[in-house]
Amino acid sequence: MRDEMEKPNEPLSSCKVRIINGYEDIVSELNKIKEVIYVYNSEISNKGYYLKPVHKVYKLKNRNKIIYEYYGRYWWKKLDKKLIYSGVVKPKILPSPPENPIEGLSIIREGNDIVIDCNVYEKFKWVFKNKKIERTW
Repeated sequence: MRDEMEKPNEPLSSCKVRIINGYEDIVSELNKIKEVIYVYNSEISNKGYYLKPVHKVYKLKNRNKIIYEYYGRYWWKKLDKKLIYSGVVKPKILPSPPENPIEGLSIIREGNDIVIDCNVYEKFKWVFKNKKIERTW
């Protein structure tokens, strides 16, 4: 059974906010954990797995490219020099992964701006320091 976080669908909430230049704050948070994830991936590579902290889905809508980004822990199995998606549940043979402080954040990216549900914003507003917020409904 596939986990709900794996589905590349727009959130159902009708209340949304646009965070102007919010993507730069997400990149800043990812940069803080990049080294720890790199070390972890080095440790688990001999078991044939790879951990990604973000899953991106690209869609075209009226000739505009829309990027959906989901932050969490996404496991990939290395087979014949290819990565095969394994899921969001850690394989039992692997040690515990590093924390991802923005795990559970899902966004729609429009350039450097992001659009998120109001309830998601409430949970992650600490990430977006002094950013202009617009309610989009």
